[in-house]
Amino acid sequence: MEASPARTPPGRRARLRTALRTVGSAALLVALYLGRPLDRATPATIALLVAGLVVLVLLLGWQVRSVVRSPYPVLRAIEAFVTATVLFLVLFAAGYTSLSDADPAAFTEPVGRVDALYFTMTVLATVGFGDIAPVTGAARAVVTLQMACGFAFAALVGREFLAAVRRAQDGDGARDGGPAGGPS
Repeated sequence: MEASPARTPPGRRARLRTALRTVGSAALLVALYLGRPLDRATPATIALLVAGLVVLVLLLGWQVRSVVRSPYPVLRAIEAFVTATVLFLVLFAAGYTSLSDADPAAFTEPVGRVDALYFTMTVLATVGFGDIAPVTGAARAVVTLQMACGFAFAALVGREFLAAVRRAQDGDGARDGGPAGGPS
C-alpha cells in the first residue's frame, strides 16, 4: 500500500466555511424544533422519537464516511459531531414537549419547548438539578432511553469519529469505499 500525500492544514476559509455550516445546521435544527407542531399522543411521540433515532444512526454512518473522505477530517468530524449532537438534543426535547402536551402531569411541571431543551441537556450532561423530573411511566421510559442513548452517543459516536479521522490521516479512506480526499 502506498503512503498518501501529506494533508495540508485547513486554511482560514475552510475553517470559516465549516463554522458557518455547523452553526447553520444547528440553527436550522433548533428552528425546525421550535417551529413544528408537537401535539401528538404518547404512542405517536415514542414512535416518532424511535424513528428519529434510527435516522440519526443512519446519518451518523454517512457522516463517518464523509469524515474519512474529507480533505480536512478533523474539521469535518467536529461539524458532524456538533450537528449530530444538536439533532439528538432536539429529538428528545421534542419527545418531552409532546409528552408534556399530551399529559401535563408527565413531569413535575409542564414542559414547554425551551424547558424541554433545558431538561434534555441536564439529562445528557448527567447534572439533574431536580427542578424537572419525569413522573409518569411513559416519561420515565423516554428519560431512561435518553440516558442509555446518551451514553452510547458519547462513547460510540466519539470513538467512530476519532477512528474516521485517524483513517483519513493514515490514507485508509479507500477501505470505506472511496479514495480519501473527496469533498468535505
